[in-house]
Amino acid sequence: NRIADFRRATRDIGALLADSARAATVVDTVDATLDRVRAATAGLPRPSVVMISWQSPLIVIGGGSFLDELITIAGGRNVYADESAPSPTVSLEDLVKRDPDFVLRGPTGSRDLLRDPRWRAVRAVREGHLLAYDTNVVGRPSVVLGQAAVSLAQLLHPGALK
Repeated sequence: NRIADFRRATRDIGALLADSARAATVVDTVDATLDRVRAATAGLPRPSVVMISWQSPLIVIGGGSFLDELITIAGGRNVYADESAPSPTVSLEDLVKRDPDFVLRGPTGSRDLLRDPRWRAVRAVREGHLLAYDTNVVGRPSVVLGQAAVSLAQLLHPGALK
């Protein structure tokens, strides 16, 4: 559930396959991209975001997830970072109180939110601040973690990465 877990698992797999050098290269490459995104967003405003992983029940990304780390690296502030669980179940009322600037959701889920009138209570949805991310890139702690951070940064801060 953490980026550090990806690093450790990659190195462990490299050791098991007797290819520690390749594993180190993968980790270093991912880290270099994460560092580049972190540097590009460092001085930018940090919009508040909620990343929704499921709609019914409402499950969001909490502070115990690598996705929370990616949101921070990409220049956002997760409104559920204070939740230690990776994917806590929350109420729509609580989300309305936390009032995120943006809602991050996969493409299919985004369409579902727009069809459900209850979601009009969320300011970000009413104002059209619903950002669809590529679930194939962002959804898994894998060798594309750097690409995931780039993708999220481009959504939150268009043009910040050159």
